[in-house]
Amino acid sequence: MSIPPRIGFIGLGIMGSAMARNLLKAGYQVCVYNRTRQRTTQFADAGCEVAHTPRALAKASDTVITMVSDPAAMDAVLEGPEGVLQAFAGGNTLINMSTLSPAYTAALARKCYVAGVTFLDCPVSGSKPAAESAQLVILAGGDKAAVEKYTPVLRAMGKAVVYAGPAPAGTALKLCVNLIVAQLTTALAEAAALAQAQALDPALIFEALAQNPALNCAYFGLKKDNILNKDYPPAFPLKHMLKDARFMLAEAAASRLHLPVTAAAEALMAEAAAAGYGDKDLSAIHLALTAPLRG
Repeated sequence: MSIPPRIGFIGLGIMGSAMARNLLKAGYQVCVYNRTRQRTTQFADAGCEVAHTPRALAKASDTVITMVSDPAAMDAVLEGPEGVLQAFAGGNTLINMSTLSPAYTAALARKCYVAGVTFLDCPVSGSKPAAESAQLVILAGGDKAAVEKYTPVLRAMGKAVVYAGPAPAGTALKLCVNLIVAQLTTALAEAAALAQAQALDPALIFEALAQNPALNCAYFGLKKDNILNKDYPPAFPLKHMLKDARFMLAEAAASRLHLPVTAAAEALMAEAAAAGYGDKDLSAIHLALTAPLRG
């Protein structure tokens, strides 16, 4: 990419704020927007332009990156008189890094095509630590030449780009990867709950896993302190994985595919969210399992 793009970054949550900081560290010109203005303060202090509306951000940028929570949040920044799409006049690029549904992503890809806008479908694999250290894995969908053109931008936020095919292939791959993450977390939480029910110290589980090369998964290490300390700071909020699990099940149902373990994980996450744990880390499903043991 001979001329560095002027990047507008929308969505400064747990992941987005770290990703935008890494773009700045890589030397890109970045303008930011966030619905909660307080989250833009650190960027303003760093000399970064802060837009008052998504439309203003898009007018100041040739490339817009979105990292928002769900389709409703995406609609809020794209549509309407102050939305991003109102500022696009053709020749712009929209890179969505949020996890949305494949159907929503496909419709957005069509809308961008009609408007003469290059669209990249690039959700990420990894949570807060990976975002902070620019070690995310970018799951990329879209025109392959466009993905290659923007790979330097993507690599400023992640360690690898996995090309999946035309949009919404990036989103489809993200759901497959997150299915595994959901079930790994459920397995760990259930194992810890079973240990507690048998009067065992759950720390023994992590000790045993660490000694077994086939089971010594780095992801379990990331969740160890959460489980043992019964403290769940959000690296990946439970409510977001619940949203993704529902996308997984909807896609499976559309193909008449039954995902019984994912359905059970979704039910457990829904129970934990209903109990008020939605903003905690996904590993807080451990609370939903162990609460009856405390009663």
